[in-house]
Amino acid sequence: MAYVALYRAYRPQKFCDVVGQQHIIKTLQNAIKLNKVAHAYLFCGPRGTGKTTLAKIMAKALNCVHGPSIEPCDECEICQGIQKGTIADVVEIDAASNNGADDIRALRDSVKYMPAVGKYKVYIIDEVHMLSNAAFNALLKTLEEPPKHVIFILATTEPYKLPSTILSRCQRFDFQSLAIEDILKRLKIVAEAENIHMTEEAFNQIASSAEGGMRDALSLFDQTISFSIHDEITLEDVLAVSGNVSYKELLKILDACLEGNGTEALKLVDAILKEGKEVPRVINDMIIFLRDVLLFKSNAILDDRLEFHAQEFIDFAKKISKTVIYDWLNHLNETNNTMRFSNQKRAYLELAILKMSDIKLNEEANLLERIEQLEHTIHMLSMTKAEAPKPQPIEVNIPTREEIKQMQAEPISEDPVEEPKIEAPKPQPIVTSNEVQVEEIEEILNSASKSRKVRLQAIWKQIGLEYSGMFVAQILVAGEIVAVNENKLIVVLNDLGFCNRLMRYENYQKIMEIFETFNANITDYICLPKGIWNKIKADYASKYSQENPVVHLEKIKIGVLKRKEPEQVENKDEQYEQLCELIEKEKIEISED
Repeated sequence: MAYVALYRAYRPQKFCDVVGQQHIIKTLQNAIKLNKVAHAYLFCGPRGTGKTTLAKIMAKALNCVHGPSIEPCDECEICQGIQKGTIADVVEIDAASNNGADDIRALRDSVKYMPAVGKYKVYIIDEVHMLSNAAFNALLKTLEEPPKHVIFILATTEPYKLPSTILSRCQRFDFQSLAIEDILKRLKIVAEAENIHMTEEAFNQIASSAEGGMRDALSLFDQTISFSIHDEITLEDVLAVSGNVSYKELLKILDACLEGNGTEALKLVDAILKEGKEVPRVINDMIIFLRDVLLFKSNAILDDRLEFHAQEFIDFAKKISKTVIYDWLNHLNETNNTMRFSNQKRAYLELAILKMSDIKLNEEANLLERIEQLEHTIHMLSMTKAEAPKPQPIEVNIPTREEIKQMQAEPISEDPVEEPKIEAPKPQPIVTSNEVQVEEIEEILNSASKSRKVRLQAIWKQIGLEYSGMFVAQILVAGEIVAVNENKLIVVLNDLGFCNRLMRYENYQKIMEIFETFNANITDYICLPKGIWNKIKADYASKYSQENPVVHLEKIKIGVLKRKEPEQVENKDEQYEQLCELIEKEKIEISED
C-alpha cells in the first residue's frame, strides 16, 4: 500500500478529534441538535486550520445512519463512504479548477435530484473565492433558495474576494490560527502513535514554524522524520528542514550588534547563509525573536516557550533597552520591504546588521555626551557659587550727643512740605467674555448626523473648486469637517488665527452666501484649532456610549472668538440726533425747501 502523508492519515473524523475551533464546533453541534441547520455555510480562515475537515465531519453527522447527530458514528457505511469519498451525496468541488459558469450550471442542475443514500446532499466548494463573476451570478439564486435536502458549505482563505451578495446568503464562521500549545499536544499524539522519539526543543520548533496551521505542522513533522537518521529527532534536524534559524544563533548575532561589534555579527550571518538559509527567513526570524524579547521585558508573554527560560535569553533581555529594540525592528522592517524589489538581498541584510551595530554606538556616544554636559554644568555652578562676592557689612553713622543737641537747636523750617504725588491707577477696561463655549460644541456633537456630514463633504469639494480665488473660502476648505447637525457644523483648522478670522461677522456673511448657493441649509458654524479639537474628541469618546448618548464635556478654554454682529441703531430718533450732531459739527446749512 502506498504511503499516506501524516496530515491525511491523522485527519480528524469526529468533532471531538478537531484541534481548536471550539466556538465553531459548539455552534454546529447545537444547530444539529436543535434542528436549525442552515442551507449555506461559509468557512473562512488561514490555511490548515480545519475548514474542509469540519465540512466533511458536518456532512457525516447529517447523513449518519444514526443521525442527524452531534457526533457521527464513523462506523456505518455512509460515514465510511464519506471518509473514502465514495458517497455521491457529498460532492467536493475545487473552485480553483472548476471556476466557470458552466461548472456551476451543471452543479445547479444536479441539485434538484434527491440524495441517493443519505438524508442530505452536501456540496463542499473549496477555494470558493476563485470562482468567476459569471459563476457567482449563476450560483446566487440556488444558494439563496436551495431544495430542503441540499446544504452548501463554502470554504476560502480570502473571504474579502467574495461578492457581498454571496456573503449575505451564508452563515459565516471565521477559523482562528491554532495556538502553539494545541499544535504541541497533537504532534505528541501523532509521534506516540508513530513511535517517533523527538526532543522537546524540536517539538517547539515545529509548532512555532507552522504559524498556526495544523497541516503545516504535520507536513514539517513528516519531512523531518524522513530527513533524520538518528534514533531521536533533534532541533538541528528540524532547523535543517524548515530553513529557520536557531534562537541561539540569533542571540549571538544580536549580542554582537548590541556590543557594537559589526564585524563579528557579519561573520555569524555569513556562517548562517552558507548553511543554505534564505535571507528573508533570517530577517523574519530576527523580527520574531526581537518581538519575543520585547514581550518578555514587558511581562506580556503570550505563550510559554523553552527559550524564555534559557539563562542567555534572560541575560540578553536584561541588558538591551526597549529603545534599541524599537530602532532595530524599524531597520529590519524597512530592509524587509526594500529588498523585495532587489536581487541583492544579502547586501541589504548586511547593511541592516551594520546599522544595528551603529545604533548602540550612537546611543553610548549620546549618553557620554550628555554625561559630559551634565558634569560641565555642575562644575560651572560650583565655580559660580565659589566666586560669588561675600556680603559687606553696612556702616551706620551714629551721631554723638553734641551733634544731637546742635540739631535740636536749629530752627524748624515753616515751608510746607510737599506731599508725594501718588498717581491713581488708570481704570482698566472690563473684558467681556466673547469666546466660543463648550456648551455650544456639546449641542452640535450630541445631535450630529453622519448623512449630513457626507453630503456636506461633497459640497466642500465644490466650494474649493468654484471659489478658489476667494481667500476666506480657501481657508474654509483647507479645514476639516468633523461634525454636522441639522443646521450647524464644526470646522477644524491648524491655525488659531484662521479660526478667529473665519468667525468674523463680515466673513460669516460671505460664507453663508456660499452655503446658500449650494442649498446646504447651514445657519452657523464654529471653527476650532486642531489641538483643542483633539482634547474635545478624546473627552467625548471616553464618555459616549449607547447608554449615555448625551455627553457633557469638560470645561476648557477654547480660545476662539465668537461671531459678534455690528451694533445697529435701534430707532429713528437716535438717527435724527446723530444727524443733528453731525450738522452742528460740520456747520452745514440746510434750506427749508
